[in-house]
Amino acid sequence: MRQLFYTPHGLELQTDAPEPQIAEDDDVKIKVEYCGVCGSDLHFLRKEMDFLVLADTDHYPLGHEAAGYITELGPKATAKGLKVGDPVIYYFNQYCGKCHYCRNGQEHLCTNIKSNMVAMADYIVTGEQTVFKLDEGTDLAKAVFHEPISVCLHGIDLAKIKPGQSVMVSGGGGIGLILLQLAKLSGATELTLSEPIAWKREVAKKLGAVHTIDPTAEDVGEAARRYTGGLGYDVVIEASGSTRACPGALDAVGRGGTLEFFAALYDVNYDFPLNLQAAFFKEVTIVAGVFQSPYAFPRTLGLFKVLDIDTLMSDGCIFEAEQYQEAFEAQMKGKTIKSVLKF
Repeated sequence: MRQLFYTPHGLELQTDAPEPQIAEDDDVKIKVEYCGVCGSDLHFLRKEMDFLVLADTDHYPLGHEAAGYITELGPKATAKGLKVGDPVIYYFNQYCGKCHYCRNGQEHLCTNIKSNMVAMADYIVTGEQTVFKLDEGTDLAKAVFHEPISVCLHGIDLAKIKPGQSVMVSGGGGIGLILLQLAKLSGATELTLSEPIAWKREVAKKLGAVHTIDPTAEDVGEAARRYTGGLGYDVVIEASGSTRACPGALDAVGRGGTLEFFAALYDVNYDFPLNLQAAFFKEVTIVAGVFQSPYAFPRTLGLFKVLDIDTLMSDGCIFEAEQYQEAFEAQMKGKTIKSVLKF
């Protein structure tokens, strides 16, 4: 079986990885057809995650944005009416249901969380509770966007956008452009994307951005006040993962506004230069988050049908599994919004 790993030497596609088998009675085995490259995966290519994943193993599996077909069901995988041959996506986290956070309705903060991020492979096995059936005929290459949509939906829930509020998103990657669409659906006004790559700013306009900002060519705070009548934005979501974007995001938020740092893995050694006096007098609410919420994931099934996924699937974004290096590099260099591996 083919499976992509991160090793001390970089990315490696093994062709003889052991094929996973049903182990629990409620397990589901899935033939992966496509798996998206997450922005978090790019940190492996830059060797920024070694401290986290190579402490206990020298082969760390990758992938969590997968879509495929069921090939086998455990004898007790009957709660959802799933059948062999069904097109499905999966939710990669499993929660204990017993810790303080699980019992408080915050399962995504579970202290005993188990992550099944092994989907850049020909097959995966996961619990039935994490599997969601897709409509027949769903384009499985596009279906990999369900997972990042669910992440972004959690981000929108945290931001608490109200209809009529002005919103800026920083970062025009897959997460940023999905957040932009969800903010529009939430009733955002003066919707703005801050992004240094010109073609991604054009994509943002197609997706509903009223304004775009090139942070390499103009001061983000000044542009924010120009587009909001001198007020600054009610909500600013920083989703680029670039430490260079963080000060501008704070400058762009208005009095009484919300600044959210979301779904971005910043340099572990980066300390945000927060001007507490500015935040104090602005009365800024600062929130941060990256995790999926189990309550958000089922809602993606409907949102997938109304969001513009076609525009996010830039030309040449689908790569054969053996082209994993090209896929990762294309996304890292801003040539694709999301690269997708075909297995």
